[in-house]
Amino acid sequence: MPLDVHDQQQPQNTASQDNGPQKELQWAQRVFQALQMNYPDSVEQAAQVEANLPDMVDFPAALSTADNKKVEASIAQVASESKAAHKTADSLIKSIVTLFTRLEGDEELKGTMSAMQAYTGDSPKYGVVGQLGAGGFTKIVDSAKKGKEDTDLTIREKGTAYFDLSNSPAFRKAMEKIYHSSELQEKMKDIIDIDYLHSFKFGPPRGAEPGSNAPEELKLYTYRNESKKNASKNPELYGHVPQGDDQVDGPVPQNDALAGQSLTANQRKYRTRKKGADGAWATAEDLEKNKRLTERELNFARTNPRNRHDREDYQFKEGKPVTQGDMPKDKVIVEHQPGFSVWDVKEDTGFDKDAKQHSKPTVAGPSGTTDRFITGIRLLGKGVMKELGLEGPNAENQVKELGRWLATGYLVGDEHHSAVEVNLGAANHGLDAQWGNDLYTEPFSEPIKGRGFEISSQEVVGELEKKLESAQEDVVDRDSYRFDLEGGSKAKVAPDGKIK
Repeated sequence: MPLDVHDQQQPQNTASQDNGPQKELQWAQRVFQALQMNYPDSVEQAAQVEANLPDMVDFPAALSTADNKKVEASIAQVASESKAAHKTADSLIKSIVTLFTRLEGDEELKGTMSAMQAYTGDSPKYGVVGQLGAGGFTKIVDSAKKGKEDTDLTIREKGTAYFDLSNSPAFRKAMEKIYHSSELQEKMKDIIDIDYLHSFKFGPPRGAEPGSNAPEELKLYTYRNESKKNASKNPELYGHVPQGDDQVDGPVPQNDALAGQSLTANQRKYRTRKKGADGAWATAEDLEKNKRLTERELNFARTNPRNRHDREDYQFKEGKPVTQGDMPKDKVIVEHQPGFSVWDVKEDTGFDKDAKQHSKPTVAGPSGTTDRFITGIRLLGKGVMKELGLEGPNAENQVKELGRWLATGYLVGDEHHSAVEVNLGAANHGLDAQWGNDLYTEPFSEPIKGRGFEISSQEVVGELEKKLESAQEDVVDRDSYRFDLEGGSKAKVAPDGKIK
């Protein structure tokens, strides 16, 4: 099964001479051919694939943006269900909890409580689907520690736990303590990459006014680009590209796509906030139908004061509260602002033009979340490699690729970002920026064999072949989201459910 797919190797539609004019190919068959995958051998298999996917009127030379969006929905499902992604998430969560435990004098209960506080913060995060209550978090940690393989936890839940922990003030303060203490460095060297930690600098806290006396803090998430390769095959789309002794009058315009520059550090150039984004929500019923809500997430959403049985029914405009029994799922408000509901990619920017040239879907611009995701993974790299059983000269690169794979399942599946946006966030850490079909067919540069899992590009393509049969079902149902959340996501909701 070939994996060296490039843009210039697009399939051509051929027809039998006996059939006269070229015959249109069904969508599924075109996708399989374009990605150079094996189309189902039997007529029955082919008919099943085509029956579950829409017809396309024309047969373009390459897959369209709409085609690729369906492919991305399927590959995100492959990632979110893969043992490699789950093992990676588990190793990250276990490493962070171990870190907090050691900082608490090796007292496991205190360490777990510190992690829980970092996860939940001072108030529940009802706007984050994947966020769970204390019992759900305990289940996540227990699963990670014991390496359970029969758990029903989703990548969304595990990814949210890891992201909330690694982006918390508690994690940053832990890194600061280790940074300044040779004793802690010795104690944590099997978990934390000390050399990578010392590559970061201190600076004013985020949002500090010029001249502020606020104490400096470790700047962990700078979106710096360590890659020695350009982030685009077409860097001229992003600005001036110096040529040899090329002289430019005045300052040379910044080109974020060139090696050493950063698309994620300047992501605001490429996206704009969508009007009404702050009021995005959906009902529990609609999210369940779209396979995007677990019973744990539903139970957590029910604790939102917006879902009190005796609430004033402002959201549904029915004039009377629900007064008894369980709140019906079609009335349970789930605050959720996935990337597509919050951001629009700005038209005619370099990134927009680049994506259109490659027919790649866009959602929210180059992914700073993925950049931060992998920064945390690299900081925890020693612990992650130990937990995953990775060793050898390529172990660090393997951890990065596993982090990108985890981010694909976590972010692309719910359309927080598209696949190329995730890829560009990961490219800041030295991975290849992939704009062609290799984005889908070559997520791994080599097979990875860890403790209790194996993953390779060939295996991914094999799973993708099966998943394309349900591509239509895997896509986010955008129509299920609404944009009229009373008071917006930052409204103050009183314990009795009233909006202040």
